[in-house]
Amino acid sequence: MPTCLARSLLLLCACYLGLPLAHAENAKPPHSAPATQPLLSSSINDFSNEDWDRGVLRRVAGLTIPATPANVEGFISGRQAQLGDGEWRAITDVQRVGDNLAVFLEGKPLDAEAVGYPRRLAVDDAPGTGRHLQRLPGRFSTPINDFTNQDWLKGVYRKAAGISIPVTERNREEFKTGAIVRLADGQDYAVTYVNEFGRSMAVFLDSPALPGEKYGYPRQLTFVAPPPKP
Repeated sequence: MPTCLARSLLLLCACYLGLPLAHAENAKPPHSAPATQPLLSSSINDFSNEDWDRGVLRRVAGLTIPATPANVEGFISGRQAQLGDGEWRAITDVQRVGDNLAVFLEGKPLDAEAVGYPRRLAVDDAPGTGRHLQRLPGRFSTPINDFTNQDWLKGVYRKAAGISIPVTERNREEFKTGAIVRLADGQDYAVTYVNEFGRSMAVFLDSPALPGEKYGYPRQLTFVAPPPKP
């Protein structure tokens, strides 16, 4: 457990150097009783310096993830975090620095090779007790546009995590910055921004670039939840 002074120094370093955002998503939990929050998993920020190794603190058990609204609500002290190697550890403290969260865990320092970027960090309420955070159901699905060129593959942008869908009244209403959407493999993503081009709209996600063969046409994009209220 790091001291407050140690944490503050490490976080100040991260703030000045600027941690990149990574993507956050909802992961499928076991069957469970209803709850108000989804089981979340988040990308770990790809960040290394003398204090961090692939988003993992070198001297204490801590990781950095993006401060998306879902992560801020889901990753809180007292919940259990699952590391990329499958181990569960209790969250002891969470501190926000700009657009990122530092999530501190119980126990010895972590092995960045085993649990750092590009692996993920998940959170749950109480694994093994029957109490779990609930995954949100999809509300409706829209087709992904079928076009391919030097920038797009089957409606998926080649250079960033963008999905092209038709412009409809409902799509305009639902697919907004901050909304949660689900891709064909069941993974959930936060929408970072939306651009409209004629009859199509590009929905960009909080993720690295996505493979068009896996996520593009004829698959669909599912709307899961609206942006959080201010």
